[in-house]
Amino acid sequence: MKILSPIDKAEEAAPLAEAGADELYGGYVSRRWAKKFSLMGSPNHRYFPNAQVSALSDLKKIIRGARAGGARFFLAMNAPYYSQGQYALLLDDADDALSAGADAIIAADLGLILRLRERFPKLEVHLSTLGAVFNSMTPKFFRKLDVSRFVLPRELTVSESAEIIGNNPGSSFDAFIFIGKCPNVESFCGFTHNNPNLVWPCEEEYEIRAVRGDDRAKEIIEAQSGWSRINRRQACGLCAVKGLLDAGVYSLKIVGRGGPMAMKVGSVRAVKDALALILSGASEKELAEFSRKKYRETFGADCNPYVCYFPSDCNWARSISAAPNFIRS
Repeated sequence: MKILSPIDKAEEAAPLAEAGADELYGGYVSRRWAKKFSLMGSPNHRYFPNAQVSALSDLKKIIRGARAGGARFFLAMNAPYYSQGQYALLLDDADDALSAGADAIIAADLGLILRLRERFPKLEVHLSTLGAVFNSMTPKFFRKLDVSRFVLPRELTVSESAEIIGNNPGSSFDAFIFIGKCPNVESFCGFTHNNPNLVWPCEEEYEIRAVRGDDRAKEIIEAQSGWSRINRRQACGLCAVKGLLDAGVYSLKIVGRGGPMAMKVGSVRAVKDALALILSGASEKELAEFSRKKYRETFGADCNPYVCYFPSDCNWARSISAAPNFIRS
C-alpha cells in the first residue's frame, strides 16, 4: 500500500520522501495561464497561491526532488470542468509537465481526459475524486478511456469501497486518509474556495430553519451547525487502515495542498506508522488506540466524528452521542 502526499515546493520533496511518501501530487499554474485566466480560473481546483507551483523551473525541481527520494509525481489538473478556450493551454501545460518528468495527470473533466488521451496516448491518467466514483460502473466507463486509477469519494464506507474495488480488477484505487474532510460531496459542490482567510462557505455559521419536512431536516440543521464549530482540516481515517488494506486500496491519500511543510511531513509519518503497525500484526483495537493518540499529538484535540473519514467503520465515532445520526450511521 502506497502513501500519496501533497507537495507545493521543491524543498518539501526530500523530507516527505524520507517520512514515507511513495507518491507526491501538486498543482501547477503557468505564468501564461495566470495571465489569461487568473487563479479564479484555476486548472486544479485550488484557488489560492500557496497551493500552486507558479514557475516551470520550480515544477522541474519538485519532480527531480521526488525522483531523488524514490517517489513519483502526479500533476493535478482536476477542475470539475473547463471552457472550450482553455483546453489548448491545458494541453501545453501538461506537455511541459510531462517533459519535465511528471508520471501521471489527475483529471476530472471528461473533455480534458479525451484530449489528453488523444495527444498523449501512453499517458497514465487518474480520475480525481471529482469524477464521483460512487458505484462500480463509473470505473468501468472510464477504463474504456484508459483511465487506470481512481480516487474514491470521501463519503464511501470501507465496505462500499471494497465492493467497487472488487468489481473492477485491474484498476487501482486511492482512499483519503488524513486532513481535509468536506461537509459536502466534493464532486457536486459548487462553492468557490477563494476566501483569503481560507474559510470556506461550508464552514461559515448559518442560521437555518426548516420550512417544511420531518426529523431529517432537523438532523441536517444540527449537522451544519456542528461544522461551523470544528476544524474540518483535522480529518483522520487512521482507524480504517486495516480495513482499507484488506479492501484492496492501492494508495492512502493525504490532503493538504497549500499547507505548511511540517503538517505534510507529520501527516505522512502518522499514516506510515499506522500502516507499519498493521503490517506488524497489531489488532484493530491496538490500531484504534494508536490512532487516537496520534490524532491528539497531531492536532492537539480529541477525535471528532464530524472529521472522521470512516465514522460508520469506527466504533468510537459511532459511540459519540453528540454526533448527528446520519454521521454515526
